[in-house]
Amino acid sequence: FHSAIRALIPSLGVIELERAVVNISSLLPFSQTENETRDNFSAILALQEEIHDLSCVVLQKRMALSFLVTTQGGVCAVINTSCSYVDQSERIKKDLA
Repeated sequence: FHSAIRALIPSLGVIELERAVVNISSLLPFSQTENETRDNFSAILALQEEIHDLSCVVLQKRMALSFLVTTQGGVCAVINTSCSYVDQSERIKKDLA
């Protein structure tokens, strides 16, 4: 549900965080020990969970704001920006696997 709704709403910085996770994971050296790899993997997954939680909060606040400014055409019309967001969290999990 949240993924579909987030696709219609600007990310307010969440997509930049998801891109950062992908960039960090691509920079990890290939010659790591098993423990280092496991630690990095755990850290990246923790960041991804935090990003997901943050995007849910952003969505809730955005929906509340939309209700408040409905008579003016909605949030997108008021702040004059596009209303789209692409959830990359499943791609990040797949890339890490």
